[in-house]
Amino acid sequence: MSNLKMDFRQPHARLADHFSFFYHFQQSDDRFEAVDRADYAQFRFILRGRNARYRFVDGTEQAMPDIYILGPTTGSSTLSCDGEAEAIGVGLMPLGWAALLPMDASAAANRLFDAKDLFGDIVVKVHEKLRATQDFDARVRIIGKMLVTLMARQQPVYQAFVGQVNEWLADATAPDINDLIELTGLSLRQVQRNCKRYFGSPPKELARKYRALRAAVAMTHGDPELDDLLANGFYDQSHVIREIKYFTGMTPRAFAEHPTELNREIAKRIALERQHPIRRRGVIT
Repeated sequence: MSNLKMDFRQPHARLADHFSFFYHFQQSDDRFEAVDRADYAQFRFILRGRNARYRFVDGTEQAMPDIYILGPTTGSSTLSCDGEAEAIGVGLMPLGWAALLPMDASAAANRLFDAKDLFGDIVVKVHEKLRATQDFDARVRIIGKMLVTLMARQQPVYQAFVGQVNEWLADATAPDINDLIELTGLSLRQVQRNCKRYFGSPPKELARKYRALRAAVAMTHGDPELDDLLANGFYDQSHVIREIKYFTGMTPRAFAEHPTELNREIAKRIALERQHPIRRRGVIT
């Protein structure tokens, strides 16, 4: 019987372009360790847990603060903790990152930041409220209200560019940087700088990451776009295997046929999105 459980909730319409999913993580083993795929940035509140740590693709290890921002991850990571653990979090898509944080996402990639230092007392009070209730939907409302308040602090000057990059990523299996330059009307240097600011990676690395993740998801779910992704997005089979393993921590066959306990739980959010699709500008949620 699984000792790991995750539940997910979709954001309401006002937040849907900015945040992927709210999630509730619980595990009851004496020791927990799992590999997580490359992903968007995350905003998390640790409600229970001891010695929680992240080990990133570059070998850096960090202890998890009780309230933290995880920057975008550019490869698979390992997370671990001792004893029972519980956390509430939400995925920050590029618009969400830009709406909350003034720092360049590429400078924050593969690193943890104490949210108390970034946002002050508001997150401490939210943490207390989250601990005071066991109802997941009530907790989602608490975090959602906080996000709306924090978003009001930043000026929304970034939406057009982020939307154009999402369109560029979604429209081709092998996105060409020249198409993005034409779409945005910006110079190569401006495009590279803005991609690093909001997505955490330059355009070439961003396209590589999302190509691998789209292929992994398509393999797992038997999507009809899989053949096109494999034929036009990769050089050969070894390229497919190498890229998917780098960004998910598993070979394509293992990812599809023998997913980890964590990946099986994360698959719930993909199923939720497909059962109840909502309009948003993100490419992969």
